Amino acid sequence: MKKSFIVMGLMLAASALTNCSKDDTAATDASDLRQGFTLRAEYTPIASDTRTTLDPATGKVAWDAEDELLVFCRETGTEPASWEQYKFTTTEEAAAQGIFTCPDIAIDPAKSYDWYIINNYAGNTKYMKNPETGTITIGNQTQTGSSTAHLSDSDGIVGMAQNVPGTQSPSIRMNHIGSLMKFTLVNKEDTPITPTKITLSLGDDSVIAGFYTIVYATGEVKIAGGYYKDTSLTLKNAPAIEPNGTFDAYYVLAPLTLASGDKFNITVTTDKGISEQSRTMIQEVKFEAGKMNTATIDVTLPKPEEASYTLLTDISELTVGSKIIIANLEAGKALGAQRSNNREGAAVTISGGNLIENPAATVSVLTVGQGTTNTGYFTLNDGDGYLYAAGSSKNYLKIENKVTVNSEWEITIAADGIATIKATGSNNRNWMRFNSGSDLFSCYRSGQKDVYIFKKN
Repeated sequence: MKKSFIVMGLMLAASALTNCSKDDTAATDASDLRQGFTLRAEYTPIASDTRTTLDPATGKVAWDAEDELLVFCRETGTEPASWEQYKFTTTEEAAAQGIFTCPDIAIDPAKSYDWYIINNYAGNTKYMKNPETGTITIGNQTQTGSSTAHLSDSDGIVGMAQNVPGTQSPSIRMNHIGSLMKFTLVNKEDTPITPTKITLSLGDDSVIAGFYTIVYATGEVKIAGGYYKDTSLTLKNAPAIEPNGTFDAYYVLAPLTLASGDKFNITVTTDKGISEQSRTMIQEVKFEAGKMNTATIDVTLPKPEEASYTLLTDISELTVGSKIIIANLEAGKALGAQRSNNREGAAVTISGGNLIENPAATVSVLTVGQGTTNTGYFTLNDGDGYLYAAGSSKNYLKIENKVTVNSEWEITIAADGIATIKATGSNNRNWMRFNSGSDLFSCYRSGQKDVYIFKKN
């Protein structure tokens, strides 16, 4: 399917497989089989709020030549030990349908077949083992530039046709599983900003992304192993947004309904800082499979705080309630925003080696708390959660909602200001350090660069 198109059909309707009784037939000679036939996959525009209206060139779905589909088939009425699996490739472009050919399939005209299709081939072969219980991922994507190519890799698009005579080429209606979300970012700052990530988070138990199983026999789509209450769209090579300019970002959500009064949070990370917003639904909104919702986000960044932070050289100066910055003096980098497994290194100016004034919004200011298992230990909260050493086999530094022994830190400070910050739990890669090679802060067993603690005056 064309990598720049954005199209959505209706949710796959539930329909039971019809198992036809198989008549006894004589063996078919290979020369009697149909070789290398075509398959027609089709989308039909159904409403103004579907993705079928969003192609900027045609307003409809478009296929590219050499697009690929993953196709399973079986003889109707059989339960084969292994399903036949094929890759179909487009041979032409069309506004609302794709014509696919597969030179490797030999079909017996005297038999009937059941067909099952998943788009796209490359994105789904690692998930789809057979068409009865195939698992596919919805959400958590990467958008490169202004392209919408990532949509076809992060939303299941499926179709089926049953009991198709071997004399006919199957014609199959394709349907999306996920719901499309379009965010239009508006730069309300007076200088250009470049967005790098958008995170949508729900405060309740709603599922917004995850792994889903498609049960073709019934058309059911259900949560498989993992699911998420938030989803992030990483923006690679996004253009700078000029003041009052806009940028459109698309990503796929699992179907869900937000009721009036429900809250959700939107975080837009940019090269100039982070914009965080909390919104409350004023009416019920459904995120339906096959349809698109839109929202406009005014991006305003927090202004630098008029504050100063002084290097600590005595642990007695670190008290519960203190606001602190953790930094590396040599690189001029402070602990910044949370990545998936570690913290960014944010640029910071350290005057005289002991003073930070008016740090940028990209610098994380941590609140010091008291440990629970040992009151001599400290906790470090960045406003979203408690920093903790998250691995014994990996160098991870993450945040968690509740204090555990892995988010309780034993801290010492030398006379020259070098701080030793070690988590006290079972995860033994527990020493918070600065990685100058990768420009990040994380937890290690040994090595890396020293860190220092600066306390707000």
